[in-house]
Amino acid sequence: MLSWAPYPFVRVALSFIAGILLYLFAGKDFQYSTEVLAFFVLLYLVGFLLSKRRKQRFITDVAGVLGLLSFVALGLWTTHLHTEKHQPQHLLHLSGQPNYYQGVVDDYVLQKPGYQSTVLKVEQVLVSGAWQKVSGKVQLSVPHDSERPYELNYGDVLLIKGAPQKVSPPLNPAQFDYQQYLANKSIYHRHYLQAYQYEKVASEPANPLLYASIQLRRNLDALLRAHVGEKREYSISSALLLGVKDELDNAIRETYASTGTMHVLAVSGLHVGLIYLLLMLVLRRFGSSKAQRLLGAGIVLAALWLYAFVTGLTPSVLRAVVMFSLVTVGLAIQRRTNIYNTVAIAAVALLLLNPYNLLEVGFQLSFLAVLGIVYLQPRFYNLLEVDNWLLDKVWAYFTVAVAAQIATLPLGLFYFHQFPAYFWLANLVVVPLATFVLWSGIAALAFVWVPMLGALLFQVHYWLLWGMNEFNFWVQQLSASLLQGIDITLLQTILLYLLLFALVFFLALKKLRFLSLAVVIVAILSVQEIKETVQQKNQELLALYQVRGSTGMALVQGQQATVLSDSILLLDRDNYTFNIQPHLWQLGVHEPKQVSLPGNAANAVSEAALTVLPDSNQVLVWQGIRLLLLSRPPQLKARQSLNLDYVLLRQNVRLKPEDLQGYTTATVLLDASSAPWYRRRLHQALDTLGLAYYDVADSGAFVLKVR
Repeated sequence: MLSWAPYPFVRVALSFIAGILLYLFAGKDFQYSTEVLAFFVLLYLVGFLLSKRRKQRFITDVAGVLGLLSFVALGLWTTHLHTEKHQPQHLLHLSGQPNYYQGVVDDYVLQKPGYQSTVLKVEQVLVSGAWQKVSGKVQLSVPHDSERPYELNYGDVLLIKGAPQKVSPPLNPAQFDYQQYLANKSIYHRHYLQAYQYEKVASEPANPLLYASIQLRRNLDALLRAHVGEKREYSISSALLLGVKDELDNAIRETYASTGTMHVLAVSGLHVGLIYLLLMLVLRRFGSSKAQRLLGAGIVLAALWLYAFVTGLTPSVLRAVVMFSLVTVGLAIQRRTNIYNTVAIAAVALLLLNPYNLLEVGFQLSFLAVLGIVYLQPRFYNLLEVDNWLLDKVWAYFTVAVAAQIATLPLGLFYFHQFPAYFWLANLVVVPLATFVLWSGIAALAFVWVPMLGALLFQVHYWLLWGMNEFNFWVQQLSASLLQGIDITLLQTILLYLLLFALVFFLALKKLRFLSLAVVIVAILSVQEIKETVQQKNQELLALYQVRGSTGMALVQGQQATVLSDSILLLDRDNYTFNIQPHLWQLGVHEPKQVSLPGNAANAVSEAALTVLPDSNQVLVWQGIRLLLLSRPPQLKARQSLNLDYVLLRQNVRLKPEDLQGYTTATVLLDASSAPWYRRRLHQALDTLGLAYYDVADSGAFVLKVR
């Protein structure tokens, strides 16, 4: 039977996480978390005192349960405390629109093509001629067209003209919810600035330690840029060593994601673990006396926290540094540490600092990967005994990769909708290479001041990076290297983890009830999949998507689809991937046909026809729906009113709104290929004429279900 006695901190962590989830999913409007916490703490103290006096097992058990409920209440209270929008002075509660606002740059400055992005902590706003103090954060985007490497710095105090806008919800079905992503970081507003809209008035870094860390990271990044040379290798080096991903292009990101080695590019537990491994190899003789153990522990802790400082004190690094610090202290004082308790302490510490870390994908994946490696890897490794030293190391790396992949698989499918088939092969080579890339990079930066040695180390570092990149590109080209379009719901993700736990418990405890539970879960998943497939095979719908600067439309019939789009969207793969592809995957469509506008969609989808008119406009007829697409001034005059269902106005088409009255029963559709000023003008004209219209750019995708 599974015993909880050796895992007290695991119980505490699970209770604390339960409180956070209770608040996030059911208690966001609950205002009495302080009273609830005080109530359960008081009950626990009473139960604890009674258990000490009565010495009865029942009372002791009740006191233990009350203690765990106190941690549930602590999770509830902590999350409420960190939910900034409840503050009365928050930006969300302003009575009027600000003319100006002032705040301090409170985050890293990220490089993007043509602009830079950061977070401004707002301090005061000018409303109706009076300044008033406020709280809240705004995501800023500022143009970057000067010779300076950074337009803004952490700690800059900015005076900004205008008002920040609330972050919009996703405007396309199944699209990544960027509004919720920012809300998890307590950011509810954003502002796209022009160069004339802001002015730096002072510099007041709120955290001098973080400011020094950012400046050091920028200086080290400049050294890498100067000595690594090639942009591709430099971008990998900067991401792997310092966590600076500004220069990573989408091709590199896609390659590493396709091979299951994206974790190499995110400074996290892997990198901290590799540094810890190197330190332990160097200091392995520091163990014969208590003084030596303490000295060795001090060196390890100093090195780990120095690395966290160099990489900007990012949450992903702090998670790992806290865990390895606890392990180091335990070894120094010769206390047997339970790794599960260590992981639990690290999780609680980080969630106390910010309970919204629980919603971070990196937080979830890193802790699941650690737990998978700790529990599953030794069991996989013991399945095969290898006498050869080299093959034994290969087998160990293989089992680590498999254990981490199994532990994170359901969550990876839920978030990323893909599975890298050759993750085991890629990790066998890339992780050892990344180890030497990391060590050589650190050595090169440490000895850059030594003329010959520094140059040699940077050369070694470069060629290791080149080899790692080339190998990843080769793996990506292998047949069926990436399985894409896997769409599962949150419920199915939970069921997959329950299935994994049931199988693990069955193999560990040899109890048939766990195997029975696994069979039941598989049956539920199978019924869900069959039901979903039947629905998809019978579906018919037309979708007009919100795609900035472009037209994107899908005709879906069963599990096949045709995407009608202009040439701008066809050339911008990222735009298509972000706005349209998730919805098609959700509908079970994996390889839609692409038709460029203007074009001919006859036979692209059964019973569909797209005809180009003499004036270069198009008429689409599909499943009884008649849609006129106007991108040129209409020049054809019909003898009688045309009976259309919809008229789509594209690309700022010049026409008189009165002309639209000639199309009987037609609803006017506007998409984001037209400019905002054009759409606003048309709104007024269409309202005046009493014509029905739908603006995709404002209201989100137009989805018409035919069946």
